[in-house]
Amino acid sequence: MRFAHMSDCHLGSWSNHPEMKEFAIRAFETAIDRCLSENVDFIIIAGDLLDTSLPGIDVLKRAVSSFRRCREAGVPVYMVAGSHDYSPTGKTMLSVFENAGLIVDVAKYTENNGRIMLEFTVDARTGCKLAGIFGRKGSLEVESFSRIEIPKEDGTKIFVFHCGIDEHRSMQGMSSVPISLLPEGFDYYATGHIHVRHIYDTVRGSVAFPGPLFPTSFDELEHYDSGFYIVECGGGISIKDVPVKMFETLLVDREVTGKTPGEVENMIMDMLPESLENTALLLRLRGTLNGKPSDIDFKSIAAKAESLGAICLKKNISKLSSESMEEAQVENITNIDDLERQLIAKHADRMKLFNREDMGRLIFSLMNVLKEEKGEDETNATFEEKIRENAKKLLDL
Repeated sequence: MRFAHMSDCHLGSWSNHPEMKEFAIRAFETAIDRCLSENVDFIIIAGDLLDTSLPGIDVLKRAVSSFRRCREAGVPVYMVAGSHDYSPTGKTMLSVFENAGLIVDVAKYTENNGRIMLEFTVDARTGCKLAGIFGRKGSLEVESFSRIEIPKEDGTKIFVFHCGIDEHRSMQGMSSVPISLLPEGFDYYATGHIHVRHIYDTVRGSVAFPGPLFPTSFDELEHYDSGFYIVECGGGISIKDVPVKMFETLLVDREVTGKTPGEVENMIMDMLPESLENTALLLRLRGTLNGKPSDIDFKSIAAKAESLGAICLKKNISKLSSESMEEAQVENITNIDDLERQLIAKHADRMKLFNREDMGRLIFSLMNVLKEEKGEDETNATFEEKIRENAKKLLDL
């Protein structure tokens, strides 16, 4: 039995960056091509197929096209929803894909006396049994894991989820569960959410994180090493790393304290190689500038890089200040969800609403409601009314 395991495809990411937004969907299409050429029996996507709960129609069309090719080749696609796949009200496009017969959501369950009774999905070709649980925002999945029950059955079994693990935490602040809460008796634990590719040998077995299929941030571009796994079962587990890389990157990381904006521009221009073909130029500038950061002519630098064949220029100047600016201390964060959690945890005790004790969770849930995006065919009035009603439900109004 051979299957592919990928996660965190984030289709629709970089939507505000025209030069980058095409690459996430192309990386997904490239991975699907490789899966079909490798004749895998099935494909597992362990959450965050989408970057938002309702991406653009062009992204959805291409995702459907890839899933249709899998169906025509007789290769089932099994997945669970990740935190990005859900709207704040719990809806997901995955249900649309499943109703169309394109994918199978393996997070099947019933609730009985507070317990979550997971059900197996059996792959018709191999007889492999898959069970899973969906990913949720704000560490809510930890509570779900504590209530899981799995039927005792023989055969090859795979558990699919979208969450980090405490004992081998790769990113500080990311939601995670203890190994002890993972259900026992599975041959392979296919997960996602942590944007670092790694396989952990635990008391439960192999817990595998394929990492993002395409970088979603400057830091991930800096350490661009994306791909997925092809797993073989039969007398043991063999995991092959399959890289998926759309271009190269060149990082220019410089301390510029005391330099003027013009001197910084000249320094960067002088450092550029003769060719940047199929390369993204990454600029990380640090220090206290003799002038304003906004006076650095990044457009001229980008134009020069593009003339040398560069795909784009991306900059990180979060640690760059000027002598006239008050320095701001910013903690390292992994993503916007983690920043929101840090801020809520820091200030929730100052906010009182209806004597609610769970202010942190309430605030985070309300923020997620307000993040919901307007549908392409939705009127402003309908959208605003939906947001109001969802907020009222959360506040019990």
